[in-house]
Amino acid sequence: MTPKVLFPLSLLTLAVVANVGCVVVNQEPPPDPYGDIAFSWSFAGETDCDLAGVDELDIVILQGGEVMEVIEREPCVGSGLVLTDFLAGRYEVEIDAFNRRSELVYSGDFSIRVEGGRENDAGVVILDSLGPPPPPATGDLALFWAFLYPTDQPIIDCALAGVVDVDIALTGPAGEVITERFPCGDDGATFVNLGVGRWSMELDAFGFYRNQDLHLYATALTVDVVADVETDLGDVPLARDDDSFADIQVEWGFNASSCADAGIVDVAISIQRTGLDQPEDTTTVACDALTELRQTFVPGSYTIRVRGLGTVDAWSSAATIDLAPNTLAVVPVQLAPEA
Repeated sequence: MTPKVLFPLSLLTLAVVANVGCVVVNQEPPPDPYGDIAFSWSFAGETDCDLAGVDELDIVILQGGEVMEVIEREPCVGSGLVLTDFLAGRYEVEIDAFNRRSELVYSGDFSIRVEGGRENDAGVVILDSLGPPPPPATGDLALFWAFLYPTDQPIIDCALAGVVDVDIALTGPAGEVITERFPCGDDGATFVNLGVGRWSMELDAFGFYRNQDLHLYATALTVDVVADVETDLGDVPLARDDDSFADIQVEWGFNASSCADAGIVDVAISIQRTGLDQPEDTTTVACDALTELRQTFVPGSYTIRVRGLGTVDAWSSAATIDLAPNTLAVVPVQLAPEA
């Protein structure tokens, strides 16, 4: 007789299940035991780090009086911080704020219960001032100017551009206004101790015509002033005020029936402003044109010289004019043979 093997019911059931297929067990993952701490800051009511004069923060996180983490010299940027990966529980957070000279200027603390798997927000943490309010952060601004004359290629020669003075008006982030007139020279302009933030700037350049200020160029721009830094804008181009400039039309003639009869092939024209060492405009055109338009000149006194270049004799003449703003000056020149 074959002996019988008896299985306990539980083992027998498992054997049958194993023979039929697999056992699938669904189980939820354990909750994340770690959470984050978020907070925003207020330095005695001021939330902007630069305006509060705060450069860096030291942060100490404690639990039951035991130091859990230390964060040193954290840059003060934005409006707050998120501290990550802390086991669920209650924590105390101590914050010290330092200015750019590493002086302690604000301090504060808060406590918070951290729940795992989420960002725990402590809200706005007010840090108290430890003394007189620090002076507001400031920066400097430097620039030179350039002028789109006589074309749209900038030049920095004040005399050639006809500029005597440059007026600059600055409007700061708090609405403060600074205006100053600078002589158009080699030094440009510098502004010191400007409040940190975005400033708008307007530049207007003036010359003289008949002893009166004449507006010649202008531009407007914005610039960000950075704490403890001199921001150099370099050469700032100013566009022409086209209504202030003038054109010259040169017309030539001679005691001959034609250019060919006079033996003139080309005409050389030079236009020189009084006070400048060199002509600011020269060109050579065919004699048969009998006229030439030259554009965009600073108002003032000019000498126009015309010389006919011929196959036999040279012909020449000159004229002096007072060029008024926003005009077209027609300058007739009668050429005569040079002696």
